[in-house]
Amino acid sequence: MRHAALVPIALACFSIACSEAPAPASADYPDAVTADPDHYAVEFENDAVRVLRIAYGAGEESVMHHHPANCAIFLGAQASTFELPDGEVVDAPPTEVGEVMCGDAEDHLPANVGDEPFELVLIEFKDGATAGSATAEYPDAVTADPDHYTVEFENDVARLLRIRYGAGETSTMHHHPANCAVFVAAQDATFELPSGEVLEPPAFDLGQLTCQDAEAHLPTNVSDEPLAVILLELKGRAAFQE
Repeated sequence: MRHAALVPIALACFSIACSEAPAPASADYPDAVTADPDHYAVEFENDAVRVLRIAYGAGEESVMHHHPANCAIFLGAQASTFELPDGEVVDAPPTEVGEVMCGDAEDHLPANVGDEPFELVLIEFKDGATAGSATAEYPDAVTADPDHYTVEFENDVARLLRIRYGAGETSTMHHHPANCAVFVAAQDATFELPSGEVLEPPAFDLGQLTCQDAEAHLPTNVSDEPLAVILLELKGRAAFQE
């Protein structure tokens, strides 16, 4: 989770089959970005995933569109509904900052029925994606440091980790494959590399996204506040574009 390169929803929660490939695009409804570019923007894309930033103003709604299997990372509370193709309207469950919800492919028309805007990051899983085969000299983050790293979701090609550090806490040297970090709290941290070099990337704010290639490091939270990140790891990949 090195944060040296800065890259610049609403979703009902369904049971997602972690070992199955996501459904292909709907034949009936367009992709979210094509259908509604005012609310859906691409933050990052490769052959395995697409990361969208989704933002709705108070009272705004979309048009009917399609998402493949996905995970949503919420950046705040929201009040929303989802109209399904059969006309049924579903109330979305309440959310809070940093909550993760994963769902199967679906067609829907979201609406913000609250008095406040909301924003989230959506990770869409592409059909036919495969894991990489790179090896690592240092242990996996969850194995090396389960006090700070826990698994929120996992399938054949990706894993979502919840990362929490208290003020001043440090880790042990560990490895991440190519990844994208979504900050669900402000962060000010350093990263010691295996060479002994210590990197001091800029502080990051709630909702910012960074993507980076595989790296081994030892993070330390150098702030007086807790650190919180959701990390999307692409399994076995040394680089995002392979």
